[in-house]
Amino acid sequence: MKVKQFIMTILRPINIPITNAILKRHYHRNMELSNTKGAKRVLVFAPHMDDETIGPGGVIRKHALEGAEVHCVFVTDGSNSVSNLSKEELIRARMQEMEEVKDILGIHDIKYLGLPDGNVTNNEESRKLFLEVIQSVQPDMVYCTSFVDAHPDHTETANILADILKENEELDCTLRLYEINCPIPPDFINCIVDISDTWKDKARAMDVFSSQAIAFDGFLTLNRLKANLLEEKVHAVEVFVEPSRDQFIRHCEKLRSKKETFPTAFKQANRTDTLLWAIYHHLKYKLSLYEESQLKN
Repeated sequence: MKVKQFIMTILRPINIPITNAILKRHYHRNMELSNTKGAKRVLVFAPHMDDETIGPGGVIRKHALEGAEVHCVFVTDGSNSVSNLSKEELIRARMQEMEEVKDILGIHDIKYLGLPDGNVTNNEESRKLFLEVIQSVQPDMVYCTSFVDAHPDHTETANILADILKENEELDCTLRLYEINCPIPPDFINCIVDISDTWKDKARAMDVFSSQAIAFDGFLTLNRLKANLLEEKVHAVEVFVEPSRDQFIRHCEKLRSKKETFPTAFKQANRTDTLLWAIYHHLKYKLSLYEESQLKN
């Protein structure tokens, strides 16, 4: 590992400019900005403590500054992250970190479902927990991880939500799917929010997560590079898929038989040094999944 890090450090002065140039072209579009739709009650499903910041952290802060109540639900206990701490110590540390992040991003309320980290399962118990939260919060906007993701917990979180919406037709809200480990292909992004004013808050929140041995710089780099999707010039954006209810349900149902392939097919996009690999590795397969599930207006 030390040899690999040394090589990456040596190559960084060459790799980073090449990465920036290639990805600026990859994300070159002339799209328009979206907004927060004036949402008053926002619910964020985060499989792990940090997903809420990595994915929609800048938008969470925007909602909070607009006076919205932002409720964050952590699906797992967070005990399976890369860390030198014991599971019990790690759970406590991550919950303490979230209290600090809560203040930085302006989160109104936090709930912990406590499902086993690395083993989230779509079953009667998990669906009941999700439904109870939704009925309690009564959100007009819900943020959730995308089904297409390298981490099974992220995939299964979307899977559970899709079944909840299918089984409870009375639930009506705007749905936005955010990216973590598996950047959304540009042609399927249909919601772009300017987070130039809250990007520094997002970066500050990321700095809080010291309990894990993982880099976060790649996520922030992508926020800046994806600003190239827009006609107008902004510093940083967060991107989402905003599907209809039926599109989301169909997306998850059509891809369930293939979800076991995701962890090996996709590379985590957390490091700037390896972003090209993360985005282009098995890109054709990723595109075929989005095409097959018809997740496009």
